[in-house]
Amino acid sequence: MSTALSLFDLAREVTQSHERAPAGQITVIPVIVDSLHAARPVLRALSDVLQGRFLDTSPADTHAGMPDLDEPVAGTEDPVRREAVRATLQTDAGRRIALVDAPGGLLDAALENPSVGVEPSPGDRTITAIARAAVHRDLDHYEFVIISYRSGVLDFPFRKAAWNLMVDQFGSMPSGTLRTLVVVVEAAIDIDLHCQSGKGFRFAIERDRLLRRQGRNNLLAAVSQIVSHEPPIVFFLGAGFSASSHMPIGNAVRDGAIRRLLGISPEESPPSVELAARFHEWLSEKPGWLAPSEQSMPRDAFAAGLTLERVLDAERRLYGALPTLAEFKTLHDRVVGSPGPAVRALARVLQRGPGRVIIVEVNFDLLVETHAGVATRVFASTTDFSAAPGYLARYIGGEEHDVPVLKLHGTIEDFDTCVVTREQTELGVGTEKLEALRALLGQGERARLWIYVGASMRDRDLLRVLTGEDFGRGLDERWVLPYVVESVEQYAESRSVFWSHTDLPRMEDRIITETGDAFFAALAQEWPAS
Repeated sequence: MSTALSLFDLAREVTQSHERAPAGQITVIPVIVDSLHAARPVLRALSDVLQGRFLDTSPADTHAGMPDLDEPVAGTEDPVRREAVRATLQTDAGRRIALVDAPGGLLDAALENPSVGVEPSPGDRTITAIARAAVHRDLDHYEFVIISYRSGVLDFPFRKAAWNLMVDQFGSMPSGTLRTLVVVVEAAIDIDLHCQSGKGFRFAIERDRLLRRQGRNNLLAAVSQIVSHEPPIVFFLGAGFSASSHMPIGNAVRDGAIRRLLGISPEESPPSVELAARFHEWLSEKPGWLAPSEQSMPRDAFAAGLTLERVLDAERRLYGALPTLAEFKTLHDRVVGSPGPAVRALARVLQRGPGRVIIVEVNFDLLVETHAGVATRVFASTTDFSAAPGYLARYIGGEEHDVPVLKLHGTIEDFDTCVVTREQTELGVGTEKLEALRALLGQGERARLWIYVGASMRDRDLLRVLTGEDFGRGLDERWVLPYVVESVEQYAESRSVFWSHTDLPRMEDRIITETGDAFFAALAQEWPAS
């Protein structure tokens, strides 16, 4: 799908949402785009078709009939909206927006403690323009309004403040006329800021893809279905599960390892995609360092699928002591005692339902076994996994009660168990782990409910297993992700032949677009006591 088609699909979705929006209150539709320049013509046309107003805080289009938000605007007399802007657009450092009445019913926004300089900085100019748009009188006279801004020019406190104003404050505000406010932000998706439950983006354009997030009602409905499912349920935990515990996660650790291998200085800060491309170029200059499957792979495809394990394989060739793992363990030991919300909520689930849960994970960390609050049986080494099929059969049959924790990529307690070689990821998980995973398959018509939480589906060793026919038939899969990433979308395509014969034939039927924190919090509330 091209970017233009994605934008037209976005316009159609927004139009349908506006047609359903109730009167008397503001329905906010938050949208993230990677290029406001590309989106602007479609947004302007959408506003015209719906006889609405487009308030663009970028100065580029003020000559094309757009209101000049660098100047005082016709101001609202609504005291609630004025106060929301004053109270929200401020930072802990004492920087805040003041609203100033001007002659002729105009209203201006001024930034207290502006950046140092003769001219306003791009960030200062943008935050004051956002404030003027938010208090514009047009919001009292139109049913449909679009406000757009570039987040990247703002410092982080104001990025958060602007997002909260639009998504949180306006979303709870009554209105006599305005029914739909579309907030379009040019930004890279920030999960902590843009993906919180009930306050996250509704749509996003990422490259050529239109991303959709569901509402909280979908989360509650999915949780209700999950808790009624026949136990045991498998939770497959990826890096997203550990993120709120401030645990170093895969891509950040991976990028640090690349920087070490390539000798990239701390002063240089290339983005992840560029680091992956430079790593590919470096590997290609070393005979035999690219795997056969990688040699004909386009660089962008290699970068999109690059995992920490693949980088560690290269590091192992140069540094036998694996400094990235040693660094990870140091950071891990510092934060493992302070679990995030997802870990604490999962622990409540485990404590309330003995025998109802099996944990499978690709994380090295010890968060689950440290904070479960119940006895666990950890499988990490080859020797451990050789005993796993028998134990799992007894656990599923009710003869064992310690919660199984299958650590498919090993544990940071023992570097020898950690999956860090190309051979390991290219050849698959190995016989012992494969048999353990097969022990989790459902039987006959009863597929095993298997819920991926924060998993990107990029691990080649596991993909070789999971894409097999027996797993396609034996698993009833769900995903908990803030939004559908491209690698999960590709995995879903391989599953379509199996899903087509079920009640949930599409990825949209199987995704819960929430963070692990929000999902496990909702699950813990509904999980039945044994």
